Amino acid sequence: MPVFVSHKKEDSEEASRVHQYLLHNGVPAYVDLLEMGGPGIQSDEDITKKILQRLGECTHLMAVVSQNTKKSWWVPFEIGVAMDKKHRISTLNYRKIELPEYLNIWSILLTQEHLDKYITYYKLDKEWPRGSEEICGG
Repeated sequence: MPVFVSHKKEDSEEASRVHQYLLHNGVPAYVDLLEMGGPGIQSDEDITKKILQRLGECTHLMAVVSQNTKKSWWVPFEIGVAMDKKHRISTLNYRKIELPEYLNIWSILLTQEHLDKYITYYKLDKEWPRGSEEICGG
């Protein structure tokens, strides 16, 4: 039941922190830090294959978003694949940026407390309530 941590390359540091936090709290997770020219990565096709493989091994996707995400082609692609695979999708929006409308249909985590509650729900194998009002208090 791993969580795929989706992000824009410029947000790799924050995504890595979230990944480590999930692992530290007993949640299996994968963060994609693929670099063009890295081991086995020579083209966008290689990146696509790796992302599809990893998303196939996961059951959840958490998109770590910032202003950088607006310029990403990969994050919407990963969300689309996760949606097609019926993964549980959530958005981690610590910076409280205005989200594209399509991201508002899934769980939105705004604080560290929300991430902790997400972990609790994950361990109970329960989906975070859509709209998150009962969790997020808002």
